[in-house]
Amino acid sequence: MKRTLRAAAALTASLLAVVPQVASAAQPACLSKTEARSLLVYALPQVIDGTRKRCEAVLPDNSYLRRHGSGLAARYGAQKARYWPEAKAAFLKLGNASDPQLGQFARNLPDESMQPLIDLTVEGMVSQSIRPETCEEIDLAIDLLSPLPPENTAGLIALFIEIGSETGKRARTSDKQASLGGFAICED
Repeated sequence: MKRTLRAAAALTASLLAVVPQVASAAQPACLSKTEARSLLVYALPQVIDGTRKRCEAVLPDNSYLRRHGSGLAARYGAQKARYWPEAKAAFLKLGNASDPQLGQFARNLPDESMQPLIDLTVEGMVSQSIRPETCEEIDLAIDLLSPLPPENTAGLIALFIEIGSETGKRARTSDKQASLGGFAICED
């Protein structure tokens, strides 16, 4: 159980790498639970691909990511278009919170330019943020979550983020917003 919780925490941490610039923002962007879930569903294929690329050199041949990572990313990718409108709004909020000029630039991009840019950025940021010594735990977490549809996986990860940020918030202050990784999950 302890190993599973560590694996889930490692996966959640790698997902938070999607928005590292926002962590330095004075006031975190406030995403609704729906926006956070949509952003996660949209980003999961790139997170899986970035993780697979980073970890394949250190994982054994029979690891989940080496055997099934591409297929899982493709299966999860089938839902991206459905979640794009809300994910786009969430990405724009995050970009604006990080740098208003970046937010304005992104807002002016057409979707056919913005989506590949976000996809490459997410995959690269996740790949760069993963420490190789965490790959086995992340592989286990992805294996355990793989039977779930992307909406459930994203919902579970959003719940972990919300619980983790609530716990951290209580330890720091009595502020109303839960914040972790530079964005807050607020009430819908």
